[in-house]
Amino acid sequence: MAKEFVDDIGCYTVTYDEIISHFGIDKIEARFKFLYDKMMGYIDERKLNNKVSIDQDVLSQAIMDYFADIYRLKKFHGIERVNKSKIVSYEVYWLLRRKPIQKNISMDQSMLVFVNEGFLTTFIAHELLQPNESAPLGEKSEREFIKYLQHINYCLKYRPIDKQWLETILYSFEVGGIIT
Repeated sequence: MAKEFVDDIGCYTVTYDEIISHFGIDKIEARFKFLYDKMMGYIDERKLNNKVSIDQDVLSQAIMDYFADIYRLKKFHGIERVNKSKIVSYEVYWLLRRKPIQKNISMDQSMLVFVNEGFLTTFIAHELLQPNESAPLGEKSEREFIKYLQHINYCLKYRPIDKQWLETILYSFEVGGIIT
């Protein structure tokens, strides 16, 4: 078993061996495949195949960063399961920070500058609607949801984002569904 160690500023740091031991290589690889497939679907749907690609090393790093955070969270709070809004927010945070979707060519297309943010906005939308996928949104609700997603997309592009902000936004969406 890998030894626990403290970094230069006194923070507990986990090793990849600890993360793999705790979650299992199958779970980590399944998460990689899930996210890679989601990204490829986004790229295919927008016909960006020749313009962008997924840097698998960067995606792997983002996934390991995510699992390290979840591991520390579980260890610190002594919990077995983490709620969905926290899972999605930590995942989105690391994907936003690492930016695994990379431009292949130099292009003067602003959409490609924010391709990771675009992907993450659709990823968040899917995760928010997942429990209700069988029930389509009404016209008014759809307009409001699109405005909500446009705001999230704007924030992902231009605002400082942290995991707690993302978790609050996702959790408030869940609560909004309860009280409306």
